[in-house]
Amino acid sequence: MPASRPLALLLAAAGLATGCGSAGSNSSADFTGAKEDVAKAVEDLESAARSSDEGKICRDLLSSTLIDSLRSGGKSCTSAISDALDDADTFDMTVKSVTVTGTTATAVVDSKEKTANDTFKLEKVGGRWKIASLGG
Repeated sequence: MPASRPLALLLAAAGLATGCGSAGSNSSADFTGAKEDVAKAVEDLESAARSSDEGKICRDLLSSTLIDSLRSGGKSCTSAISDALDDADTFDMTVKSVTVTGTTATAVVDSKEKTANDTFKLEKVGGRWKIASLGG
């Protein structure tokens, strides 16, 4: 399986995609402080995916660990993200809860297209929350 295929499955499972459909929700407004920042990072990922902005996703939104994992398949991060977005479907998602522990966080995300929630793991890098893992 190409390295981008697992990412495509993760993005699709997490409800992140391009194309038509609703613009997503502004669930970060339901939180304050660091929890709001974590929810905003998830929303930024959804927004960048909807806009097919692979550069922003790789440059600003993913942790170096996740980027290294993408690169292990022999592709650049932007190429792997582009392939993943091409394979993904459109879903609406909402951040339901956020837990912050120091420089790590988890966000429970509800995709309207799935019966189960997904849990994103994030890490704080240089003052910004970045996605360390998607779904699961």
